[in-house]
Amino acid sequence: MKQYFRKTLLCLFFPLLWAVFSFAQPTVEAGFYNEKIDMFFLDDFDLSNPSANPPLFWIRITNDATDRNVTLTLNVESELYGLLASGTTKPFFLSADTVFTITNCDLAAGASPFELQDYTINQEAATELTNAILSTGMLPSDNYRFQLTLEDVEQPAISSQEEISVEITNPTTIELVSPGQPVGEGELPIIYTRLPQFVWDSNAKEFIITVCEKLPTNSSPEDVMDNEPRYSGSINSTNFLYPASGAWPLEPGKTYYWQVKAIVQSSSGTIELKSEIWGFTIGTTQSSRTSGQQTFYLNLLNDLLGEEVVQQLFSDEGELHDFTPTGVLLIDGSPATLQELQNLVQQIRDGKYKIKSFQITQ
Repeated sequence: MKQYFRKTLLCLFFPLLWAVFSFAQPTVEAGFYNEKIDMFFLDDFDLSNPSANPPLFWIRITNDATDRNVTLTLNVESELYGLLASGTTKPFFLSADTVFTITNCDLAAGASPFELQDYTINQEAATELTNAILSTGMLPSDNYRFQLTLEDVEQPAISSQEEISVEITNPTTIELVSPGQPVGEGELPIIYTRLPQFVWDSNAKEFIITVCEKLPTNSSPEDVMDNEPRYSGSINSTNFLYPASGAWPLEPGKTYYWQVKAIVQSSSGTIELKSEIWGFTIGTTQSSRTSGQQTFYLNLLNDLLGEEVVQQLFSDEGELHDFTPTGVLLIDGSPATLQELQNLVQQIRDGKYKIKSFQITQ
């Protein structure tokens, strides 16, 4: 019995001892200072002169209870171009139980003990990358990975790895869709709703939309946008329904200009991309005093069919003149909820479905 107990105890002890030693090792962690970066400028990602780059990511090194000599290796890769650059520091000393943080700048500083000594660039990949960014000064849209390896010099099996990555999308475009048209391209359209839905296309994620009234004293579109806004707010989508409350009401007979700014997080900080300035006039007919429900449906129709088609449908000679929504929704002949209608419209916007034709039935 004693022999059996001794064997059982040893079987329990050695896995526990292995676990203790396996977790007793130095570790490396890393993270970006700005997790929302969408755009990288070339000057902030210079592979040939990394000392000129701003602080992009931090590296935290934590040692266990043993003094060690270690090295730190950095590999920079991308999905499209593969390995871009790599380098390893000279061995540096880690005293027991030490914790400290450095940045990517320390890996390039000449006086730093963490300077990458054999930093090399994949010339073929770098040439392709350089050719891709000559026209913009920005890194191409891609996933960029930074791989870090901390390794004990005397015992290479004792090591720690960390990988951080950033998805660069390079938001550069904002194209307004509706309502209205670009200011300066002729007479502005008249819309017959005081609660228009604003729609635009962009590959950015954050926006500020501003709506201003055109005053007789204004001399330019930019001057109009300097007026006190009738509405200005931040949103995270590419469409916006003018609020029925919490904003200055849009008034029949008046002209309004609107503009969207994309808020983009770049490697050099936050930047703003401005759209064109568009404008429209609120119509003075009875239609401009439409109910909130009808406004909602009008906005959906404007988005799907276009403002010109919808205005013709609701004109005095149009097939939907004096139309009033009943609130009854049918999709493929079956009752549907408002949310189901919105989901269907979003699928059409996303290109999953395409409108080939439409007809109006009594």
